Amino acid sequence: MTSNSSPKTAPDSIPPHTFLIVNGTQVYRLNRKTISIGRHTDNDITISDPHVSRYHAQLRVAQGYFILFDLNSTGGTSVNGERITQKVLKGGDVISLAGVPLIFGQGTVKDSSVSVAEALSSDNLSDTDTTLLVMGEEADSYLEMFDIKPQKD
Repeated sequence: MTSNSSPKTAPDSIPPHTFLIVNGTQVYRLNRKTISIGRHTDNDITISDPHVSRYHAQLRVAQGYFILFDLNSTGGTSVNGERITQKVLKGGDVISLAGVPLIFGQGTVKDSSVSVAEALSSDNLSDTDTTLLVMGEEADSYLEMFDIKPQKD
């Protein structure tokens, strides 16, 4: 208890409250250390687009972050408009797999003793904070408000 710099989660653990929105219509919870994405049906996330490679990309957990890897795809992978071979993701990153849009999201919970209403008050958010603060299963209710169905595990 003498160290103040200990991480909130173990370096090899899955980052909490992470999800991927594919094509603006499908939401996938990211609850594995390795997630394959591509056109072939044996991927964890299947994208039925002829421009997406059969095994296009992979998400891997390292040091408490998700890292996106392009798997030598034909159509390429970009994050925020920059073509990549690998990239550490942060909440709000816009990914393109051969033109198919994906959004990487990560919710945050400031303090479990603080209610969502209190967390969203202007006293607790900076002018540049655009993260919607939700706790646990409340994320599904926010998705349902926008008629987005969470992908079941």
